[in-house]
Amino acid sequence: MTLLGDAWERAETGAVVFNDARRYLAANAAYCALTGYSREEVAEFRAGHNLLLGEMSQAELSQAEFIERITERQQIGHAVIRRKDGTPLPVTYMVIPSQVSQLPCYIGLVWPRGTSTESASSR
Repeated sequence: MTLLGDAWERAETGAVVFNDARRYLAANAAYCALTGYSREEVAEFRAGHNLLLGEMSQAELSQAEFIERITERQQIGHAVIRRKDGTPLPVTYMVIPSQVSQLPCYIGLVWPRGTSTESASSR
């Protein structure tokens, strides 16, 4: 494994990569632990599949509108996601546009609100 691959896999922050069709291409171990889904299950979903939009601090948005908004440019925000067991989890997220093999994709980072990762991101 490369240094970057090892860092991705060992990161405490949940990380995913998704494409323009919002299909997940990869997820790290922290994302799977955070959501309760296996990598195989994550690969079956589209980005935003587990958002609880009604509990977001912003105005109600459809899932498609939310995803469209976060993929327009780098975004940092708060949301509530539904874990596999059905429990809600308030998170902070960051979405960064990128490219893999000259194809557009997005890197998503997600961590529970109120953790030390959140404090570091606000500096």
